Amino acid sequence: MTAQPCPLPSDSAIPTLSIVLATLNERENLPAVIERIRHQKLPRFEIIVVDDGSTDGTRDYLRELAQSDSRIRLLFHEGKQTTLRAQCQGIEVAAGAYVVVMDADLQHPPELLGPMTERLDAGAALVVASRYAPGGSAGPRTVFRWTASRGAEWLAKLMLPSARRVSDPVSGYFGFRREIWVTLNPLYRGYKLLLFLLVMAEGRPVGEVGYAFTPRGGGASKVTQGFAFVRIYLIELLLARRLREELRSRPPAPDAASGSNAKVG
Repeated sequence: MTAQPCPLPSDSAIPTLSIVLATLNERENLPAVIERIRHQKLPRFEIIVVDDGSTDGTRDYLRELAQSDSRIRLLFHEGKQTTLRAQCQGIEVAAGAYVVVMDADLQHPPELLGPMTERLDAGAALVVASRYAPGGSAGPRTVFRWTASRGAEWLAKLMLPSARRVSDPVSGYFGFRREIWVTLNPLYRGYKLLLFLLVMAEGRPVGEVGYAFTPRGGGASKVTQGFAFVRIYLIELLLARRLREELRSRPPAPDAASGSNAKVG
């Protein structure tokens, strides 16, 4: 892996909230996403952008943006590595006590960042932006996409007891307390990091916030389609089950509130 390290904020500017965006050719959408994030009433925050080899001008835009806004931290990787791996890299360098992972394609409304942060402030260890919670909507979908999405949700709840606590266990938009994070094996690939976070949050309060999912405004989806996606998703479920078994077999930590950063898998 070839990555460009992003500098840590100074002690006087340590953020409360870290927002992680994984990008691949999102030049068309990023300016609107960043601008809408900036307009939210949030605690001190940083935006960590992990880019997987964009060739559409995304990196030039980000470099210029980072020069004028110290809250923007960049991590560049050469080549596509799946969103799960990119998101994990962003989380590992996050400085905030709270971390929110969201897409950079305008399908996840930045206006939800405030309510999610409030839930974390109120004691939730994990907050999921759900299409099926009150006020949420899955938006227009073909019969195939509806079937595939609901099938993935059903499988998650069948194989992972922790997934039954939320209405949308395959959401790509979620926030959590950094203290619950457990570093995943860098060989893991996939698209549904929430499956692992639901396991990490077992035994802790979990909340939901409804949101209306909208079709992407531009660019192309980064998610592998068809049989390849099904294979990767099933492997993710099995790895999340293994993580659950490993965490449950550990002796209780002296201070459970301190979380764990041990590598698993």
